[in-house]
Amino acid sequence: MTLPHFSVPLREIEDCFQGVVPSMIASVSAEGVPNVTELSIVHRIDDEHIALSRQFFNKTIANLQANPQGQVVVIDPQTGRQYRLDIEFLRTETEGPLFDRMSARLEAVASQVGMSKVFRLTAADVCRVTECQQVPLDKDLARPDRPQLDLTKADELSRCITSAATVDELVTNSLDSLAELFGYEHLFMMLVDETGERLYTVASLGYPESGVGSEVRIGDGILGVAAERRQTISLGNVQSDLGYSRTVRSRYEGAGTAEGIEREIDLPGLAGVFSQHVVPIEARDELLGLLCAESETAGRFGYVDNFVFHLAAREIGLQLVLLRANAARLPQLTAQLSPEVPAASAVATIRHYTADDSVFIDNEYLIKGVAGRVLWRLLQTYQEERRVDFTNKEIRLDPALELPDIKDNLEARLALLRRRLEDRCDFLRISNTGRGRIRLDVGRELSLREVRE
Repeated sequence: MTLPHFSVPLREIEDCFQGVVPSMIASVSAEGVPNVTELSIVHRIDDEHIALSRQFFNKTIANLQANPQGQVVVIDPQTGRQYRLDIEFLRTETEGPLFDRMSARLEAVASQVGMSKVFRLTAADVCRVTECQQVPLDKDLARPDRPQLDLTKADELSRCITSAATVDELVTNSLDSLAELFGYEHLFMMLVDETGERLYTVASLGYPESGVGSEVRIGDGILGVAAERRQTISLGNVQSDLGYSRTVRSRYEGAGTAEGIEREIDLPGLAGVFSQHVVPIEARDELLGLLCAESETAGRFGYVDNFVFHLAAREIGLQLVLLRANAARLPQLTAQLSPEVPAASAVATIRHYTADDSVFIDNEYLIKGVAGRVLWRLLQTYQEERRVDFTNKEIRLDPALELPDIKDNLEARLALLRRRLEDRCDFLRISNTGRGRIRLDVGRELSLREVRE
Protein backbone atom coordinates (compact mmCIF):
# COMPACT_ATOMS: atom_id res chain seq x y z
CA MET A 1 0.00 0.00 0.00
CA THR A 2 1.32 3.43 -0.94
CA LEU A 3 1.08 5.89 1.90
CA PRO A 4 -0.53 9.25 1.14
CA HIS A 5 1.69 12.28 0.57
CA PHE A 6 1.66 14.85 3.37
CA SER A 7 2.92 18.35 2.80
CA VAL A 8 3.02 18.57 6.63
CA PRO A 9 3.38 15.37 8.70
CA LEU A 10 0.72 15.15 11.41
CA ARG A 11 3.38 14.43 14.01
CA GLU A 12 4.85 17.87 13.30
CA ILE A 13 1.63 19.65 14.29
CA GLU A 14 0.97 17.77 17.55
CA ASP A 15 0.00 20.97 19.38
CA CYS A 16 -2.99 21.36 17.05
CA PHE A 17 -4.61 18.30 18.62
CA GLN A 18 -4.52 19.52 22.24
CA GLY A 19 -7.95 21.14 21.97
CA VAL A 20 -6.69 24.59 22.97
CA VAL A 21 -8.37 26.15 19.91
CA PRO A 22 -11.57 24.50 18.57
CA SER A 23 -11.26 22.68 15.26
CA MET A 24 -13.78 22.89 12.42
CA ILE A 25 -15.12 20.18 10.13
CA ALA A 26 -16.81 20.66 6.76
CA SER A 27 -18.96 17.90 5.27
CA VAL A 28 -21.36 17.65 2.35
CA SER A 29 -24.63 15.76 2.12
CA ALA A 30 -25.56 13.40 -0.69
CA GLU A 31 -27.54 16.27 -2.22
CA GLY A 32 -24.51 18.55 -2.15
CA VAL A 33 -25.56 20.70 0.82
CA PRO A 34 -22.49 21.75 2.88
CA ASN A 35 -22.34 21.79 6.68
CA VAL A 36 -19.64 23.31 8.91
CA THR A 37 -19.44 22.81 12.68
CA GLU A 38 -16.97 22.75 15.58
CA LEU A 39 -15.41 19.61 17.03
CA SER A 40 -14.64 19.03 20.70
CA ILE A 41 -11.78 16.64 19.99
CA VAL A 42 -9.65 15.83 16.98
CA HIS A 43 -7.42 12.98 18.14
CA ARG A 44 -4.28 12.09 16.18
CA ILE A 45 -3.96 8.32 15.95
CA ASP A 46 -0.86 8.25 13.73
CA ASP A 47 0.50 10.06 10.68
CA GLU A 48 -2.32 8.69 8.54
CA HIS A 49 -5.39 8.64 10.77
CA ILE A 50 -7.37 10.90 13.09
CA ALA A 51 -10.49 10.32 15.19
CA LEU A 52 -13.31 12.84 15.52
CA SER A 53 -15.45 13.10 18.65
CA ARG A 54 -19.17 12.66 18.09
CA GLN A 55 -21.63 14.05 20.64
CA PHE A 56 -24.49 16.08 19.20
CA PHE A 57 -23.48 16.58 15.55
CA ASN A 58 -25.78 14.09 13.82
CA LYS A 59 -25.71 16.12 10.58
CA THR A 60 -21.94 15.71 10.23
CA ILE A 61 -21.93 11.93 10.60
CA ALA A 62 -24.96 11.59 8.30
CA ASN A 63 -23.03 13.55 5.66
CA LEU A 64 -19.85 11.51 6.12
CA GLN A 65 -21.75 8.26 5.82
CA ALA A 66 -23.44 9.44 2.63
CA ASN A 67 -20.36 11.22 1.26
CA PRO A 68 -17.20 10.04 3.07
CA GLN A 69 -15.04 12.99 1.94
CA GLY A 70 -14.61 15.96 4.26
CA GLN A 71 -12.20 18.59 5.47
CA VAL A 72 -10.97 19.47 8.97
CA VAL A 73 -9.16 22.66 9.93
CA VAL A 74 -6.92 22.54 13.01
CA ILE A 75 -5.06 25.47 14.57
CA ASP A 76 -1.68 25.67 16.28
CA PRO A 77 -2.32 27.55 19.57
CA GLN A 78 1.28 28.78 19.76
CA THR A 79 1.55 30.38 16.31
CA GLY A 80 -2.00 30.69 15.01
CA ARG A 81 -1.08 28.67 11.93
CA GLN A 82 -4.00 26.78 10.39
CA TYR A 83 -3.77 23.39 8.73
CA ARG A 84 -6.30 21.92 6.33
CA LEU A 85 -6.77 18.15 6.53
CA ASP A 86 -8.53 16.34 3.69
CA ILE A 87 -10.18 13.31 5.25
CA GLU A 88 -11.91 10.12 4.23
CA PHE A 89 -14.37 8.59 6.71
CA LEU A 90 -13.51 4.95 7.47
CA ARG A 91 -15.46 3.65 10.45
CA THR A 92 -17.14 4.38 13.76
CA GLU A 93 -15.92 3.04 17.12
CA THR A 94 -18.10 2.94 20.23
CA GLU A 95 -15.77 0.89 22.43
CA GLY A 96 -12.14 -0.09 22.77
CA PRO A 97 -8.92 1.73 23.75
CA LEU A 98 -9.33 4.66 21.32
CA PHE A 99 -12.91 5.32 22.37
CA ASP A 100 -11.96 5.02 26.05
CA ARG A 101 -9.16 7.59 25.74
CA MET A 102 -11.39 10.11 23.99
CA SER A 103 -14.46 9.56 26.15
CA ALA A 104 -12.46 9.87 29.38
CA ARG A 105 -11.52 13.44 28.54
CA LEU A 106 -15.09 14.48 27.73
CA GLU A 107 -16.55 12.65 30.71
CA ALA A 108 -14.03 14.28 33.04
CA VAL A 109 -15.00 17.81 32.01
CA ALA A 110 -18.70 16.92 32.03
CA SER A 111 -18.42 15.45 35.53
CA GLN A 112 -16.70 18.62 36.73
CA VAL A 113 -19.80 20.68 35.84
CA GLY A 114 -22.33 18.04 36.89
CA MET A 115 -23.19 16.87 33.37
CA SER A 116 -21.71 13.37 33.39
CA LYS A 117 -25.11 11.74 32.85
CA VAL A 118 -25.93 14.02 29.92
CA PHE A 119 -22.73 15.07 28.16
CA ARG A 120 -21.07 11.91 26.84
CA LEU A 121 -19.10 10.77 23.82
CA THR A 122 -21.43 8.89 21.50
CA ALA A 123 -18.76 7.60 19.15
CA ALA A 124 -15.28 8.13 17.76
CA ASP A 125 -15.31 8.48 13.98
CA VAL A 126 -12.04 7.28 12.47
CA CYS A 127 -10.87 8.98 9.28
CA ARG A 128 -7.89 8.60 6.98
CA VAL A 129 -6.02 11.82 6.26
CA THR A 130 -5.24 11.98 2.55
CA GLU A 131 -3.58 15.40 2.63
CA CYS A 132 -2.38 17.88 5.26
CA GLN A 133 -1.59 21.38 4.05
CA GLN A 134 -0.78 24.60 5.84
CA VAL A 135 -3.25 27.36 5.03
CA PRO A 136 -1.29 30.13 3.21
CA LEU A 137 -0.39 33.19 5.27
CA ASP A 138 0.01 36.80 4.22
CA LYS A 139 3.08 36.97 6.45
CA ASP A 140 5.35 34.07 7.16
CA LEU A 141 5.60 33.10 10.82
CA ALA A 142 8.66 31.56 12.40
CA ARG A 143 7.98 27.98 13.36
CA PRO A 144 8.76 27.42 17.07
CA ASP A 145 11.31 24.79 17.98
CA ARG A 146 9.70 21.51 18.93
CA PRO A 147 10.70 20.41 22.45
CA GLN A 148 13.02 17.45 22.64
CA LEU A 149 13.24 14.87 25.40
CA ASP A 150 16.42 15.19 27.44
CA LEU A 151 17.32 11.56 28.21
CA THR A 152 19.87 12.61 30.82
CA LYS A 153 17.15 14.41 32.79
CA ALA A 154 14.77 11.47 32.33
CA ASP A 155 17.42 9.15 33.76
CA GLU A 156 18.02 11.50 36.71
CA LEU A 157 14.27 11.66 37.38
CA SER A 158 14.07 7.87 37.48
CA ARG A 159 17.07 7.66 39.81
CA CYS A 160 15.65 10.24 42.24
CA ILE A 161 12.33 8.41 42.46
CA THR A 162 13.68 4.88 42.83
CA SER A 163 16.27 5.90 45.44
CA ALA A 164 13.58 6.92 47.95
CA ALA A 165 13.72 4.87 51.16
CA THR A 166 10.34 5.99 52.56
CA VAL A 167 6.99 7.03 51.14
CA ASP A 168 7.54 10.52 52.53
CA GLU A 169 10.88 10.74 50.72
CA LEU A 170 9.35 9.27 47.57
CA VAL A 171 6.63 11.91 47.42
CA THR A 172 9.09 14.74 48.06
CA ASN A 173 11.71 13.45 45.59
CA SER A 174 9.14 12.97 42.85
CA LEU A 175 7.65 16.46 42.93
CA ASP A 176 10.97 18.21 43.55
CA SER A 177 12.67 16.36 40.67
CA LEU A 178 9.86 17.10 38.22
CA ALA A 179 10.06 20.77 39.14
CA GLU A 180 13.85 21.11 39.14
CA LEU A 181 14.62 18.97 36.08
CA PHE A 182 11.71 19.89 33.80
CA GLY A 183 10.49 23.23 35.11
CA TYR A 184 6.94 22.27 36.15
CA GLU A 185 5.66 24.96 38.46
CA HIS A 186 2.46 23.48 39.91
CA LEU A 187 2.30 19.81 40.90
CA PHE A 188 0.40 17.66 43.34
CA MET A 189 0.08 13.96 44.11
CA MET A 190 -2.99 12.12 45.33
CA LEU A 191 -3.19 8.60 46.75
CA VAL A 192 -6.09 6.18 47.01
CA ASP A 193 -7.43 5.85 50.54
CA GLU A 194 -7.99 2.60 52.46
CA THR A 195 -11.58 2.22 51.24
CA GLY A 196 -10.59 2.48 47.58
CA GLU A 197 -13.37 5.03 47.09
CA ARG A 198 -11.56 8.35 47.51
CA LEU A 199 -8.30 10.11 46.69
CA TYR A 200 -6.49 12.41 49.10
CA THR A 201 -3.74 14.93 48.39
CA VAL A 202 -0.52 13.77 50.03
CA ALA A 203 1.76 16.55 48.74
CA SER A 204 1.82 19.59 46.48
CA LEU A 205 4.37 22.02 45.11
CA GLY A 206 4.08 25.59 43.85
CA TYR A 207 0.72 26.59 45.34
CA PRO A 208 0.00 29.44 47.78
CA GLU A 209 -1.75 26.85 49.99
CA SER A 210 -0.63 23.24 49.95
CA GLY A 211 -4.06 21.61 49.79
CA VAL A 212 -2.62 18.57 51.57
CA GLY A 213 -5.44 16.44 52.93
CA SER A 214 -8.05 17.59 50.39
CA GLU A 215 -10.14 14.74 49.00
CA VAL A 216 -12.13 13.81 45.90
CA ARG A 217 -14.37 10.83 45.33
CA ILE A 218 -13.25 8.45 42.58
CA GLY A 219 -15.51 9.10 39.59
CA ASP A 220 -16.16 12.76 40.43
CA GLY A 221 -14.70 15.54 38.29
CA ILE A 222 -11.57 15.55 36.18
CA LEU A 223 -9.42 13.89 38.85
CA GLY A 224 -12.03 11.33 39.88
CA VAL A 225 -12.75 10.26 36.30
CA ALA A 226 -9.04 9.90 35.50
CA ALA A 227 -8.77 7.57 38.51
CA GLU A 228 -11.93 5.62 37.77
CA ARG A 229 -11.12 5.13 34.09
CA ARG A 230 -7.36 4.77 34.73
CA GLN A 231 -6.82 7.07 31.79
CA THR A 232 -4.47 10.00 31.32
CA ILE A 233 -6.48 13.19 30.89
CA SER A 234 -4.75 16.20 29.36
CA LEU A 235 -6.66 19.44 28.91
CA GLY A 236 -5.05 22.27 27.00
CA ASN A 237 -7.76 24.86 27.62
CA VAL A 238 -9.62 24.01 30.81
CA GLN A 239 -11.54 27.28 30.94
CA SER A 240 -12.85 26.85 27.38
CA ASP A 241 -13.82 23.21 27.98
CA LEU A 242 -15.65 24.07 31.19
CA GLY A 243 -17.27 27.11 29.59
CA TYR A 244 -18.69 25.04 26.74
CA SER A 245 -20.04 22.41 29.13
CA ARG A 246 -21.58 25.08 31.34
CA THR A 247 -23.30 26.59 28.29
CA VAL A 248 -24.82 23.21 27.46
CA ARG A 249 -25.85 22.84 31.10
CA SER A 250 -27.58 26.24 31.15
CA ARG A 251 -29.54 25.32 28.01
CA TYR A 252 -30.75 22.12 29.65
CA GLU A 253 -31.74 24.01 32.77
CA GLY A 254 -33.44 26.76 30.76
CA ALA A 255 -35.44 24.20 28.81
CA GLY A 256 -36.62 22.54 32.02
CA THR A 257 -34.78 19.30 31.22
CA ALA A 258 -32.38 19.36 34.15
CA GLU A 259 -33.01 15.75 35.17
CA GLY A 260 -29.71 13.97 35.66
CA ILE A 261 -27.76 17.19 36.15
CA GLU A 262 -25.57 17.08 39.26
CA ARG A 263 -23.79 19.75 41.29
CA GLU A 264 -20.65 21.33 39.88
CA ILE A 265 -17.39 20.29 41.54
CA ASP A 266 -14.86 22.93 42.53
CA LEU A 267 -11.55 22.64 40.72
CA PRO A 268 -8.56 21.95 43.00
CA GLY A 269 -5.29 23.82 42.65
CA LEU A 270 -4.89 26.93 40.52
CA ALA A 271 -7.86 29.29 40.32
CA GLY A 272 -6.85 30.39 36.80
CA VAL A 273 -5.77 27.00 35.48
CA PHE A 274 -5.69 26.62 31.70
CA SER A 275 -3.71 23.41 31.27
CA GLN A 276 -4.14 20.29 33.38
CA HIS A 277 -2.38 16.95 32.97
CA VAL A 278 -3.52 14.01 35.13
CA VAL A 279 -1.77 10.62 35.01
CA PRO A 280 -2.85 7.55 37.03
CA ILE A 281 -0.23 5.98 39.28
CA GLU A 282 -0.53 2.20 38.90
CA ALA A 283 1.45 -0.92 39.67
CA ARG A 284 0.59 -4.60 39.23
CA ASP A 285 -2.86 -3.72 37.91
CA GLU A 286 -3.68 -1.69 41.03
CA LEU A 287 -4.60 2.00 41.08
CA LEU A 288 -2.47 3.73 43.71
CA GLY A 289 -3.09 7.41 43.01
CA LEU A 290 -2.69 10.31 40.58
CA LEU A 291 0.17 12.55 39.50
CA CYS A 292 -1.17 15.97 38.51
CA ALA A 293 0.33 19.06 36.89
CA GLU A 294 -1.28 22.42 36.19
CA SER A 295 -0.36 25.61 34.40
CA GLU A 296 -1.82 29.06 33.83
CA THR A 297 -0.63 28.79 30.21
CA ALA A 298 -2.94 27.23 27.62
CA GLY A 299 -1.47 24.19 25.85
CA ARG A 300 1.40 23.89 28.32
CA PHE A 301 1.76 20.12 28.24
CA GLY A 302 2.79 18.40 25.02
CA TYR A 303 3.96 14.97 23.94
CA VAL A 304 7.33 15.27 25.73
CA ASP A 305 5.61 16.23 28.98
CA ASN A 306 3.26 13.27 28.55
CA PHE A 307 6.25 10.93 28.32
CA VAL A 308 7.88 12.49 31.39
CA PHE A 309 4.75 12.18 33.53
CA HIS A 310 4.12 8.59 32.47
CA LEU A 311 7.72 7.68 33.28
CA ALA A 312 7.41 9.32 36.70
CA ALA A 313 4.02 7.72 37.44
CA ARG A 314 5.28 4.23 36.61
CA GLU A 315 8.38 4.63 38.75
CA ILE A 316 6.35 6.06 41.65
CA GLY A 317 3.88 3.18 41.46
CA LEU A 318 6.56 0.50 41.51
CA GLN A 319 8.42 2.21 44.36
CA LEU A 320 5.22 2.51 46.42
CA VAL A 321 4.60 -1.22 46.07
CA LEU A 322 8.22 -1.99 47.00
CA LEU A 323 8.14 0.25 50.07
CA ARG A 324 4.83 -1.22 51.18
CA ALA A 325 6.23 -4.76 50.91
CA ASN A 326 9.36 -3.85 52.89
CA ALA A 327 7.55 -1.91 55.62
CA ALA A 328 6.35 -4.92 57.62
CA ARG A 329 9.85 -6.47 57.77
CA LEU A 330 11.56 -3.59 59.58
CA PRO A 331 12.83 -4.16 63.15
CA GLN A 332 11.47 -2.72 66.38
CA LEU A 333 13.18 0.23 68.06
CA THR A 334 14.26 0.92 71.61
CA ALA A 335 11.95 3.58 73.04
CA GLN A 336 13.30 7.06 73.69
CA LEU A 337 11.79 9.46 76.19
CA SER A 338 10.77 13.01 75.46
CA PRO A 339 12.79 15.94 76.78
CA GLU A 340 10.93 18.09 79.24
CA VAL A 341 8.65 20.74 77.76
CA PRO A 342 9.21 24.23 79.23
CA ALA A 343 6.74 24.80 82.05
CA ALA A 344 5.94 28.30 80.79
CA SER A 345 4.54 27.03 77.49
CA ALA A 346 0.77 27.32 77.03
CA VAL A 347 -1.26 24.12 77.26
CA ALA A 348 -2.65 23.00 73.89
CA THR A 349 -6.07 21.36 73.86
CA ILE A 350 -6.33 18.51 71.38
CA ARG A 351 -9.71 16.89 70.73
CA HIS A 352 -10.30 13.59 69.00
CA TYR A 353 -13.79 12.86 67.65
CA THR A 354 -14.35 9.12 67.45
CA ALA A 355 -17.13 9.39 64.87
CA ASP A 356 -14.69 10.13 62.01
CA ASP A 357 -11.33 10.18 63.83
CA SER A 358 -11.00 13.91 63.23
CA VAL A 359 -8.47 15.81 65.34
CA PHE A 360 -8.78 19.48 66.33
CA ILE A 361 -5.97 21.51 67.91
CA ASP A 362 -7.19 24.48 69.96
CA ASN A 363 -10.53 24.29 68.10
CA GLU A 364 -8.85 24.31 64.66
CA TYR A 365 -9.37 21.29 62.38
CA LEU A 366 -6.19 19.37 61.57
CA ILE A 367 -6.92 15.98 60.03
CA LYS A 368 -9.29 13.01 60.07
CA GLY A 369 -9.55 9.34 59.16
CA VAL A 370 -6.65 6.93 59.51
CA ALA A 371 -4.09 9.72 59.89
CA GLY A 372 -6.16 11.29 62.66
CA ARG A 373 -6.48 7.95 64.44
CA VAL A 374 -2.72 7.39 64.23
CA LEU A 375 -1.90 10.87 65.54
CA TRP A 376 -4.27 10.43 68.47
CA ARG A 377 -2.62 7.11 69.35
CA LEU A 378 0.86 8.66 69.21
CA LEU A 379 -0.24 11.54 71.43
CA GLN A 380 -1.83 9.15 73.93
CA THR A 381 1.38 7.12 74.13
CA TYR A 382 3.41 10.29 74.50
CA GLN A 383 1.15 11.52 77.31
CA GLU A 384 1.22 8.22 79.16
CA GLU A 385 4.85 7.16 78.65
CA ARG A 386 6.58 10.38 77.53
CA ARG A 387 7.84 8.36 74.60
CA VAL A 388 8.67 10.09 71.31
CA ASP A 389 10.23 7.39 69.10
CA PHE A 390 8.04 4.88 67.30
CA THR A 391 8.28 2.35 64.50
CA ASN A 392 5.86 1.90 61.66
CA LYS A 393 5.72 -1.77 62.54
CA GLU A 394 4.44 -1.20 66.08
CA ILE A 395 1.86 1.27 64.76
CA ARG A 396 0.75 -1.18 62.11
CA LEU A 397 0.38 -3.99 64.66
CA ASP A 398 -1.36 -1.87 67.32
CA PRO A 399 -4.82 -3.49 67.74
CA ALA A 400 -6.33 -0.21 68.93
CA LEU A 401 -5.80 1.34 65.47
CA GLU A 402 -7.60 -1.46 63.60
CA LEU A 403 -5.57 -0.96 60.44
CA PRO A 404 -6.38 -3.25 57.49
CA ASP A 405 -4.26 -6.39 57.38
CA ILE A 406 -3.38 -6.16 53.69
CA LYS A 407 -3.57 -2.54 52.56
CA ASP A 408 -3.12 0.02 55.30
CA ASN A 409 -1.24 2.80 53.42
CA LEU A 410 0.37 3.67 56.75
CA GLU A 411 3.51 5.25 55.28
CA ALA A 412 1.44 7.44 52.97
CA ARG A 413 -0.80 8.52 55.84
CA LEU A 414 2.24 9.41 57.95
CA ALA A 415 3.57 11.50 55.05
CA LEU A 416 0.21 13.27 54.85
CA LEU A 417 0.17 13.81 58.62
CA ARG A 418 3.66 15.29 58.62
CA ARG A 419 2.70 17.83 55.96
CA ARG A 420 -0.56 18.76 57.65
CA LEU A 421 1.28 19.43 60.91
CA GLU A 422 3.77 21.61 59.06
CA ASP A 423 0.89 23.57 57.51
CA ARG A 424 -1.38 23.87 60.54
CA CYS A 425 0.60 23.47 63.77
CA ASP A 426 3.77 25.12 65.10
CA PHE A 427 4.49 22.87 68.09
CA LEU A 428 3.92 19.30 66.82
CA ARG A 429 6.20 17.63 64.29
CA ILE A 430 6.67 14.11 62.96
CA SER A 431 10.05 13.33 61.41
CA ASN A 432 11.68 10.25 59.91
CA THR A 433 14.66 8.99 61.91
CA GLY A 434 15.41 5.93 59.78
CA ARG A 435 13.72 3.29 57.72
CA GLY A 436 10.37 2.58 59.33
CA ARG A 437 11.12 4.89 62.27
CA ILE A 438 9.52 8.18 63.21
CA ARG A 439 9.87 10.73 66.01
CA LEU A 440 7.15 12.86 67.57
CA ASP A 441 8.40 16.29 68.63
CA VAL A 442 6.15 18.14 71.09
CA GLY A 443 6.77 21.79 71.96
CA ARG A 444 3.87 22.43 74.38
CA GLU A 445 2.09 20.69 77.18
CA LEU A 446 -0.96 18.83 75.93
CA SER A 447 -4.50 18.39 77.17
CA LEU A 448 -6.05 15.42 75.37
CA ARG A 449 -9.83 15.15 75.20
CA GLU A 450 -11.71 12.39 73.43
CA VAL A 451 -15.23 13.19 72.18
CA ARG A 452 -17.51 10.21 71.58
CA GLU A 453 -20.53 10.76 69.35
